[in-house]
Amino acid sequence: MYDYKLLMPFSEFQLDTKDLLDKESLPKEVYEHMQKYNLPLYEWNIIDIRTRARFTAYSYELSSAFGFIFIVLVALWLRTHNVRNPIKIRVDNGQEFCGGSQKKLEEWNKTLSHFGVLLSPIPSKAKHLMGVIENSHRADDEYFLMIHAERCKSKDQFITRAQKWQDTWNLFKPHNGKGMNGKTPYEKFKESKLMVSSHVLLFPTLLLEGILRKVGAFYSMNNLDGKYVFTKYLQNNFFKDSGQKQRPL
Repeated sequence: MYDYKLLMPFSEFQLDTKDLLDKESLPKEVYEHMQKYNLPLYEWNIIDIRTRARFTAYSYELSSAFGFIFIVLVALWLRTHNVRNPIKIRVDNGQEFCGGSQKKLEEWNKTLSHFGVLLSPIPSKAKHLMGVIENSHRADDEYFLMIHAERCKSKDQFITRAQKWQDTWNLFKPHNGKGMNGKTPYEKFKESKLMVSSHVLLFPTLLLEGILRKVGAFYSMNNLDGKYVFTKYLQNNFFKDSGQKQRPL
C-alpha cells in the first residue's frame, strides 16, 4: 500500500467519517447520553500515514459541503506551517465526499489543486485500503467516547475533551502500526527532521456548522455543491462552537 521508507510526513493521508451513534461499538448508556445532551453526531478524521498524526472535526450533519471545507481547512493549516510537498488524500466513495461521481471529483480536484492537494478515491468494495483510519476509529471508541462522552453535557464540553484527545493522540500516544515502532506521532515527526513547526500537530478541533457559516460565501462562489441550506442550530458563536477558548496545550 505505502512505501514507508520513502514516505514523507504530510504527503499521504486517509480521510473518513465516523457515525458516533452507530449503536454498535459503545454501551447503550453512552448513546442515550449523547442523544439526550445533543452532542455532535459525526466525527471527521484525516490521518497522516507517515506519522499517524490526526486532524479532527465534528458535525451534526453529514454533507459534501462539510467534506470539502474540512479538506480545505486541513490543507490551509498544513501550508501555513510550511508543508510544501504535494498532498494526496485517500477517501472512500461516501456521499460526504464525491459519492462516486467522476464529474464532482474533477471539480473538487481542480479547486484543491490550488492548495497542492489531490483526492484519490478507493475502488468500490475496497474498504481494506482505509485500514489506517479505520483502526484509529476503534481507538476513539475505546479511549475517548467510552470514557469521556458521558462526562459531557454540552457540545462545548464535548469539543474541549475532543481537543484534549486529539492532542493526546498526536503528542503522547505510542502507535504500533507499520512503520511506527511504538513511537508517538510527535516522535515520528521529529525523527523526520522536516522543516515544519511542531505546532502543526495542534490542529484546533472544530465544529463544522460554525465554520460553514463563516466560509459559506466562498463555498457558494465556487459552485461546488449547489446552495447549502442551514438547519436550525442552537448557537451561532464560532468561538464557542469550536472550543477555542480552552486549549489544553
